[in-house]
Amino acid sequence: MKVTIMINNKKPKAYCFGFFIVLLLFFSCQKQNYDASQIVAKSIEVHGGLKKWRSIKEISFDKKTILYFPDGTIEKELNQHQMFSFVNGLKGSIQDLNKEGMHGFDFDGKSFLVTDNDSIRKVEDVNEIESFKYSFFASHYVICQPFELLSENAELIYNGMSLVDNKEYYSVNVSYKDDDKDSDKWTYFFDDKTFNLMSCKVDLTDHTSLIENLKYDNSTGFKFNAYRKSYRLNEVGEKEYLRAEYWYSNYEVILK
Repeated sequence: MKVTIMINNKKPKAYCFGFFIVLLLFFSCQKQNYDASQIVAKSIEVHGGLKKWRSIKEISFDKKTILYFPDGTIEKELNQHQMFSFVNGLKGSIQDLNKEGMHGFDFDGKSFLVTDNDSIRKVEDVNEIESFKYSFFASHYVICQPFELLSENAELIYNGMSLVDNKEYYSVNVSYKDDDKDSDKWTYFFDDKTFNLMSCKVDLTDHTSLIENLKYDNSTGFKFNAYRKSYRLNEVGEKEYLRAEYWYSNYEVILK
């Protein structure tokens, strides 16, 4: 039997082209299946890489914060210089740039020391220690993401695709081994194509906030936050009002 292939026949060409398009659409519509750790690992690589992050000796930057009341008026403005050292345990300082001279506090790994120009005092009051501890470790937690989401203390759960501002993102719930019923509950949202860390949601005992990462700083070889907005959410998860804006600048990283 003699078989002739009609290369110039339009119908077979159209059929083949149409079949190719169907296959292309089929595969392009399939979401790659990743677990929570894989999503976070890919995001860490995009933001600078875990190996490089763990080689940091010291990181410092300036941070400007504006807090707003629900009616949009300014409650408070903060300008700080923050520094974190990772040599022989966590140490660091947060200095107030709104005042002339030296104003702020240092953490030496055990105690908090308050500086007021030439006056330095060790914080002894229990309530004051808790206040400084919250300020320091909350600031440290923010700058360490997404890198520290793969720490041994973090427990990750893939939460599927979540809709944030009409766009779908990979959603990962993060809890910690020492959490209790009153601990903050975190959810991180990652771009499903670039794996950038785009935003996070935190459920606290008295409210829920959504923090959006809107601009990045790439000056150090890491992708750090440059501009963020924090919104208070209502009971159904909608934005209620802008609670805060954050600007980060003048990053400096010293490697070991």
